Amino acid sequence: MVDFNSEGTISKPPKEIVQLIIIERLYNFLEADEHYTKTLLNGASLGSAVCRARLRSLFLVCHEMLKRKCEKEDYEKLRKYCLNLKHKPEEDDMMDAFMIILTVLDKLGLIKLDTKPVINRHRTEEANKQHGYG
Repeated sequence: MVDFNSEGTISKPPKEIVQLIIIERLYNFLEADEHYTKTLLNGASLGSAVCRARLRSLFLVCHEMLKRKCEKEDYEKLRKYCLNLKHKPEEDDMMDAFMIILTVLDKLGLIKLDTKPVINRHRTEEANKQHGYG
């Protein structure tokens, strides 16, 4: 959890703090989804209210960014699912909405892990150049 009383947090630029909050909200959703999935797989019925609430929280933190970065159709799906609580979603709507948000966060590089260039280590000149020796 982002600790706003910490000197380390206070000294960070606002953009970094928002990034940490988004990552925290993403993690919270994944925790709720894991619990929901385990319960379903064990044969019990469980509402998806916690997952939907956490997805809504993630959406609200990312709202303006999603509005700018999503295709209009995808944004409307997110908006309908996350903001209209009277809407009765289909079974896959929650995961579809989450995947749209993940795609945007990946394109922005916030959750992208595969950022290293692929190097052919058998070609010495290429490997040296990638490591700054050439």
